[in-house]
Amino acid sequence: MGRWQDEWSAAEWVTLRLAPVWVLSALAGRVRFDEDERGAFWDAATSAALRSEGPGREVLAGAAAERTWLFDEFELDGRSVVSGMLAVTRLLERMDAATRDDVRRTVLRIGEGVALARGPFGRRILPEDEQTLILLGELLRTAAETAADNPLDSPAAI
Repeated sequence: MGRWQDEWSAAEWVTLRLAPVWVLSALAGRVRFDEDERGAFWDAATSAALRSEGPGREVLAGAAAERTWLFDEFELDGRSVVSGMLAVTRLLERMDAATRDDVRRTVLRIGEGVALARGPFGRRILPEDEQTLILLGELLRTAAETAADNPLDSPAAI
């Protein structure tokens, strides 16, 4: 994994590695996945890894290295989607902006790929999956990013 992974404890690395699986869980609405869902996940992970050159790719490489056990590890983890994503966000807060954006974008790309696979003919994302992805994106925003984007702090009159 390189030097980037060395900055994280084993437990933190597990949290990062499980981030894409929490996205799948949010879209599927469960913690156990059938072969089609797993296949769509790995297809989306491959596509996302090809589009990332930074730490996001390392997160996916870590997940792929544990491919045989990743979903079992996820089930044993026991955190809900919200708890897991908030744990990932706490780790994102420790990253520089470029690293954070790459990891977040990579994780959400997997969600987009899975959502496309779930949609009509694999061409469109269903509205409910689109809403889930928006919610997941919000969960992955750091406190500083959320505060900086607060409409109540806008100089414009409401």
